Amino acid sequence: MIVLVAALLLAQADAGTAQRVRITVRAIAASNDGPEAAGMDPKLAPIAPHLPQLFRNYKLLKEQSFDLDWKAPAEMELPGSRSLQIIPRDLGADGMIKVHLELLGEHPAHTRKLHTDYSIARGGTILVGGLRVDPQDPKQGTLLIAVTQAVEK
Repeated sequence: MIVLVAALLLAQADAGTAQRVRITVRAIAASNDGPEAAGMDPKLAPIAPHLPQLFRNYKLLKEQSFDLDWKAPAEMELPGSRSLQIIPRDLGADGMIKVHLELLGEHPAHTRKLHTDYSIARGGTILVGGLRVDPQDPKQGTLLIAVTQAVEK
């Protein structure tokens, strides 16, 4: 009986703290080619303050949002026959979300290009980048990947 009560209390505690995390991934082409005036895709307005001023032009290539349980993977196809796998690991006491990112490329072999963990502030955005949008055409610009998170209750 005591074991049953303890199990019920643990289940209730888990249900009370269970949270999902909403992660939005944006694939962005960044370049210095084109007109002298800076060009910012209006669809990037929510994360514009996080974009580095290293480039004059930013264009959203793809955006996808995921509502994930902790440690549940999600995958998004990226330009250049690549994909990004993201796994939310845990929510730290400081409110930071720890995520694991893997950038895979060159289908079907899926050669690993990036394999690392990041911490994202609640409601924050991290940027990962440096590869070409199209490995065969440098004029397509640099691929930036913006990962934004928000905890759902």
